[in-house]
Amino acid sequence: MKSPHLSKLNTESRQEYGALLLLDQLMRYELPRQERDNLRVTVAQLEEKVAELKKGFFHSDEQDQELNYEKDELSEAREALSEVEKEMEENEHCRLNLALIETDDEGLEPLLKFMEERGTLTVSEGNFYLPTAKGEEVYQHLVEQLEAYVVHFDVFAYVDLEEGAFGDPKTDLLEGDQWSDLRVAVAEHKGIDPYRVVFLALMSADKFYENPDWKFDLSLGTLFDEMEQIVLDQLCVADLSYKDEDEEEQVSGEDVIRDIIEQGNSLAKERRREQQETEEKEQTEAAPDEQVITQSYYW
Repeated sequence: MKSPHLSKLNTESRQEYGALLLLDQLMRYELPRQERDNLRVTVAQLEEKVAELKKGFFHSDEQDQELNYEKDELSEAREALSEVEKEMEENEHCRLNLALIETDDEGLEPLLKFMEERGTLTVSEGNFYLPTAKGEEVYQHLVEQLEAYVVHFDVFAYVDLEEGAFGDPKTDLLEGDQWSDLRVAVAEHKGIDPYRVVFLALMSADKFYENPDWKFDLSLGTLFDEMEQIVLDQLCVADLSYKDEDEEEQVSGEDVIRDIIEQGNSLAKERRREQQETEEKEQTEAAPDEQVITQSYYW
């Protein structure tokens, strides 16, 4: 059932979500670029250390150990630098150049101007749009919201209302009509903007970028039409009300959603605990046992 009490997505919200999407895109290049710059400094410092430790003809065992250690550190830093540079190359398409905006993506100019006016974007000497310090702060807040969404809302994406069960994407097929998406209803009960919850859900799954024409749709103002429809088509709290045949009384949607949230929060904590235990177990198994030191291979 549609949620008649929910209004359509307004222009200001579309503008905000569009700005966040562009900021996320730009940071996919900017973050590895910053890491590359830091690693270049680290590599240069380690090269100086190694060069200094190589001086002289005679070295003590301690000096040789230190030299070998710094060589290993340098090798790891160079490898990390190579990986980051590769990531930058792969994410080159995430950059936005002023010249290209004026030709290929001119429809984005109003949104980019809005971001500049808000102090989240600037233009570099090479005419590339770059997030400012304020822009990076906004992006960090977005990352925190995405993490909070996964913790507090993801578990309510698949709920079997008849059985009172929660679907697990890792183990269940999640096919059929028994599953209801209650994220909007949970947001409604908690007083959180349901559009923001669905926006975070789509961002978390990289759904916007699956559309190769997402920038064009964003410039037309139609990119979030599907998101709007998703919100309007979801179950709301009032839809969860039902008649208890045993007690012969009507159970309110508020009572239902409170019970669902309590069960969902408990399950989410359990899933996080199991995931943490699995990760810790994998780390333990990956580490070699000290007994390997005692093994003899040739006699």
